[in-house]
Amino acid sequence: MMYQLTAAVFDMDGTLLDSSAMWAEVSPAVVRQFGAEPRPSIYRDMLPLGMREFAPRLKADYGLEPPVEEIARAIEAKVERYYFEEAALKPGALAFLRALKAAGVGIALATATDRRLLEPALARTGALPLLDAVFTCGEVGAGKHEPTIFRRAAEALGAPKAETWVFEDALYAIETARADGFPVCAVADAQTGFQWDAIRAAATCALEDFRQWRQLPFANLAAVREAAP
Repeated sequence: MMYQLTAAVFDMDGTLLDSSAMWAEVSPAVVRQFGAEPRPSIYRDMLPLGMREFAPRLKADYGLEPPVEEIARAIEAKVERYYFEEAALKPGALAFLRALKAAGVGIALATATDRRLLEPALARTGALPLLDAVFTCGEVGAGKHEPTIFRRAAEALGAPKAETWVFEDALYAIETARADGFPVCAVADAQTGFQWDAIRAAATCALEDFRQWRQLPFANLAAVREAAP
């Protein structure tokens, strides 16, 4: 079955950016910094949370003594270097974004990461100029357990919901978008591989590698499939 792709809404971490391994290391490091030992399940426990939810959750789960604000500063200090200096797009992601622009597809970002971190990362990787709109969970006032951020992105791009595709790697976000009527293309990520079967089942279609984007079932990308290098 072929679909129409008029607008695309991308998650960032684990979808466009190859950053999940960094996030998998942050929470255990912060817990140890404040004198506790992280449980083996810490990454999976934190996976459905937005960045602003990390500090309160770690404090509650591990009984950390410092105030939430101090824990949050420790988290930010550990992630800043990555976003400012090290962030890299997944292989093929930039070429896919360029192909979408060439096909006239509107592109928005919908992420739980703060704008002050995402903009330097996406600027240095070349992705930022290709985005028509950027939305963060903090700015819209809701995480991805609610469809608010996806709705805002679709409205900004001016496309029908049925033709606005959400590209996501997180199962809970995929389920939120699908339940609200958005078609979803799941994007594989090493850190969520343990959920891949469930992710594929929840999504409309799936992509294991952006370098395989020509295989996606979008009718209106036919011309750029032939033209793209």
